Amino acid sequence: MTALNMKKIEQRLRNIQAKEIMSRFVITIKDNETVMSLAHLMMRFKISGAPVMDKNGGICGIVTATDLFNLMRDFIKNVERGTDMSNYADMEINMLMTKDVVTITEETSLYEIMQIMCERNIHTLPVMTASKSEMTGVIGRRDIINAFYMGNRGGS
Repeated sequence: MTALNMKKIEQRLRNIQAKEIMSRFVITIKDNETVMSLAHLMMRFKISGAPVMDKNGGICGIVTATDLFNLMRDFIKNVERGTDMSNYADMEINMLMTKDVVTITEETSLYEIMQIMCERNIHTLPVMTASKSEMTGVIGRRDIINAFYMGNRGGS
């Protein structure tokens, strides 16, 4: 790939905004719901993560399939130690979620989104209005892969 083609691709990535590739139908979960509820939600809607909402309707965290997988790892370790894990499925989401939520705005470029997700190993990004007062969508890794690879066919 030539330097000119690379520059064209970079410019295209900088011109695509989050609002063009985000999912507007956002599946969320409340912070006091259980891990089992989350697992059912993820399987039902075939999602890999969800913003976590507090009682006031604000984003207070994010939870992903990786978090559930890490919980399974901890479950196995604790069972091997003889720890009672009979209530693990009743654990509330607020005990599992990532509390430091990285968000973007609708105007954030695909290039910037790729940087954020790659550098911080983020799977799911809530998309907010410019004032950060309302969530308008969500972008996951599949959205990024689709926008990057499908949009770059033929080197254009």
